[in-house]
Amino acid sequence: MLDSEDLPVLEGYAAWAPFYDEDGNPLIAVEEPVIRDWFGPIAGKPVLDLGCGTGRHTLPLALAGASVSAIDGSDEMLARARHKLRGYPIEWRRHLLPAPLPFVDETFELVVIGLVAEHVAELDRLLNEAYRVTRAGGRCLLSSLHPDRTEQGQRARFIDPATGNRRQIATIHRSIEQYLASAHRAGWKLVEERSLVVTAEVAAILPRAVPYIGIRLGWAAQWAKA
Repeated sequence: MLDSEDLPVLEGYAAWAPFYDEDGNPLIAVEEPVIRDWFGPIAGKPVLDLGCGTGRHTLPLALAGASVSAIDGSDEMLARARHKLRGYPIEWRRHLLPAPLPFVDETFELVVIGLVAEHVAELDRLLNEAYRVTRAGGRCLLSSLHPDRTEQGQRARFIDPATGNRRQIATIHRSIEQYLASAHRAGWKLVEERSLVVTAEVAAILPRAVPYIGIRLGWAAQWAKA
């Protein structure tokens, strides 16, 4: 059963946090391999995980040898991330987007914005801030729920284990062209953009992926700062 009312973003992710990593979300399954393949050689480099959630990108960034700063607006998601990554030298900060990022100009070689932008109303401000804190020659990686899905009314959502109901989180629809135009206005140069399609192999592992086989469920792009 679907609860019709969209949860506010912070409330929704607070509710999702306790089981986010075990939820079997097919979007994450198709997004993570692409984003991680785009990390590039980051050993010893400063990296920002912007909207880190439970640390699903933070951990592989740290394992790749990067010096990682991770920020998120949700206390509950950050608590999960801190617990999972205890012992790793991560700089954790709670920060509500799209307020100015708490870093000086040209701090990072890489900024990762994983499944965050569709919850931020001021996309231009977000990408401008990402640009500001990135060094010349650095890159930004962004992923989102595919615009095909949001155009049809799909939202970030989870199954509440207490009730079995599907809960939706407020999600903003934007076209790929709008994402690209916003990045261009910020000064980013497009390196690659890609639709993320659910495969039969993913569906064989995650039952929730079965209805999406062959469908563009996510979208990702990487940009460079000249």
